[in-house]
Amino acid sequence: MSGEGAARRPAWLWTLLLLLATAGLAYLATAAISREGSVALDLSWPLRLSGPDDLARNLLVAWRLPRVLASMIVGAALSVAGLLLQGVTRNPLADPYLLGISGGAGLLVVFVRAMVPLPAIDWWLTPACAFVGATLATLVVIALARGGPRSEGRLTTVGLVLAGVVINALCAAMMQFILARLDPFHLRVTTLWLAGGVSYVAWGQLFVIAVLVAAAWVMLRARAHQLNALALGGESAASVGVDADRLLRQSALLAGLLTALGVSVAGLLGYVGLIVPHVVRLLAGRDFRRTLPLALVAGALLMLSADSVARLAFAPQELPVGVITALLGCPTLLVLLRRQLSGRGAPS
Repeated sequence: MSGEGAARRPAWLWTLLLLLATAGLAYLATAAISREGSVALDLSWPLRLSGPDDLARNLLVAWRLPRVLASMIVGAALSVAGLLLQGVTRNPLADPYLLGISGGAGLLVVFVRAMVPLPAIDWWLTPACAFVGATLATLVVIALARGGPRSEGRLTTVGLVLAGVVINALCAAMMQFILARLDPFHLRVTTLWLAGGVSYVAWGQLFVIAVLVAAAWVMLRARAHQLNALALGGESAASVGVDADRLLRQSALLAGLLTALGVSVAGLLGYVGLIVPHVVRLLAGRDFRRTLPLALVAGALLMLSADSVARLAFAPQELPVGVITALLGCPTLLVLLRRQLSGRGAPS
């Protein structure tokens, strides 16, 4: 099914798809809260006058509900970031992980964790460091991709992928150097965080991250028409009065913010921003007015599903969620690369 054919579907179908995805997300979230883990919780207690025992209440309010909500927010943030990057760069392989944005965010967070004792790190410091690292990595990748001898100042698929590989490798090497100098406790905590996954999130941190993700999404939705023009190329955007360079910089900063928020909560999760945008465009075409809402819901659904599989596959032991997303993302990346090579000879 082509994106053009999907774009001709009636508006009621997009509403139906969004409602079905939201209903599935709500069902999966309820199941995750009530049934996963060693203790099954009865969620009917809010409808009764008498509440549950303190253990069940604390387990629900302090652990399960924040984890489920955090998984949904992280998936939504990474998916929207991937959709934005793929759209404005016209690169089907653009992804916060593949382009080194996640690596830049992770590197600065690891550095701060090595320099500052864990108990002294405020909840806001990790997202702030992740945002600075993600933004710097984004700017460096764009500069490297545009600085090639054959790029002529344009962003190309090959240039972005190669620049992302370089930044990813550099960030990974520097993180390994820092990890090698940590004490065993810091090493274990940081390694588990880098593997990807949501374990514990405070309600205050969750609220701030949710507000920032929502604000970034609203800003993108308000610029949907401009993003559609930019996705057609800089000349097409300029012909309708869009400042392509300015919008590209704004998009890069918003993608960095969304990636940083996801990394600060769940570590280095790869391929979420690669898989969801392709599925969304397959269903809804390339119009950002349709794809942005679907990416928000589909990303939350994918991340919540991956988190559930990671917890239940080898219970009571728990897999890193990054393992699940990598198992899904690597075949997707191979298919996309094969399509690029067979369709145009090489990515361009």
